[in-house]
Amino acid sequence: MSASVQLRITEGTAKGKVFTFAAHDTFFLGRHPDCHMHLPDDTCVSRHHFILEACPPQACVRDLGSRNGTYVNGRKVGGRKEGESPEEGARRAYPEVTLKHGDRIQVGDTALEVHVTQAEKQAGPPPAVPVPSFDELNPKQLADLLLKAAKKGEAPRLDVPGYQIEKELGRGGFGVVFRARRIADGVTVAIKVMLPRVAVPPVEIEKFLREMTITAQLRHANIVKLFDQGHCNGIPWFIMEYCEGGSLWDLIMKHGGKLPLKVAQPIMLAALEGLAHAHQQGIVHRDLKPHNILLDCGVARISDFGLAKNFQQAGLSGLSVTGNYAGTPLFMPREQLINFKHLKPVSDVWSMAATFYFMLTGTFPYPFTEKRDPIDVILNEEIVPLEKRDKTISPKLAAWLNATLSVDLKRRSQSAGEMLAAARSVL
Repeated sequence: MSASVQLRITEGTAKGKVFTFAAHDTFFLGRHPDCHMHLPDDTCVSRHHFILEACPPQACVRDLGSRNGTYVNGRKVGGRKEGESPEEGARRAYPEVTLKHGDRIQVGDTALEVHVTQAEKQAGPPPAVPVPSFDELNPKQLADLLLKAAKKGEAPRLDVPGYQIEKELGRGGFGVVFRARRIADGVTVAIKVMLPRVAVPPVEIEKFLREMTITAQLRHANIVKLFDQGHCNGIPWFIMEYCEGGSLWDLIMKHGGKLPLKVAQPIMLAALEGLAHAHQQGIVHRDLKPHNILLDCGVARISDFGLAKNFQQAGLSGLSVTGNYAGTPLFMPREQLINFKHLKPVSDVWSMAATFYFMLTGTFPYPFTEKRDPIDVILNEEIVPLEKRDKTISPKLAAWLNATLSVDLKRRSQSAGEMLAAARSVL
């Protein structure tokens, strides 16, 4: 039996309802119609009162600056101070509360009980591999964890037959990337090492790698090739095409934080070519951002297709929206928070538009601030029109990009192919 998290409504107008999460997902409670638990008539409930993230058997609840707070086992979490407006209250940081079996959540007249089912233990070898915190490892330690450690003074050798680590290239939300050399012929490759946030059964690692074999079949000039994959000590690794030019994010930073249109235009069109190919194959990226667009000999290529999606669905990411390792969702469309499990190509379109917006302006479409919960911003704010960020951008380009960043999915291109055709007409 697999692990699950269940919410049982024990009090209020929705008494008797049950919400069960057998895979990584999000759950919103509030008065807004897009909330999973919609309570329009309870005046003690805010528009988006709280978000609960489930990654069975883990679960976490986070108050979103509600007027009256969220009560967990009788203790108030979050909530605005007396006299604060919703905007003022939302500027303060609110803590997350890790939930366990038997916890009780109270919001207005509604009470929810948390029921956690653990996965059945498997006979034979230990069912899970304990994994240290990513923050506790430096690149060499991470390599050593996989390799059996090389001799002192030598470059560490990953426990991936035939490859030798040369240097760290960068870290992301889920792992670290190394430049490596294929010993047989000296070819340079990139090795991405994923670090699960939780102890995981070997069967889940195998499931994750099976899902990745589908995306490994993608072949396009504007998609980074995935050559091989495997795992060691419960930690997955991937052998990927090495792109010497680094990431689009690096290029933007080297140019002082934004790119002129003449530089940004060919990069965006090339990335859309790769994304259009993936969409034609029925594959959604789910994590598009400047860090995942790589440059090689002037050619833009999208990397990490399916990586975030499959890593999360296998339960390896832990609580990636509300937890300690969650980053600010700077390039995430609104619907990805609300409809976490079921994304379509139209959501990739938004993320690509947000990336183009950032390339041109050096700022993000949403008005994020350091003191305001980014989830609250995404749920309740409109994007800043492109022309307000840069008045020199042509009205035609600004109007198209603003529409592509609309919360209304119908106003956007529905796939990267449509977006590519539209981009060519305005650029």
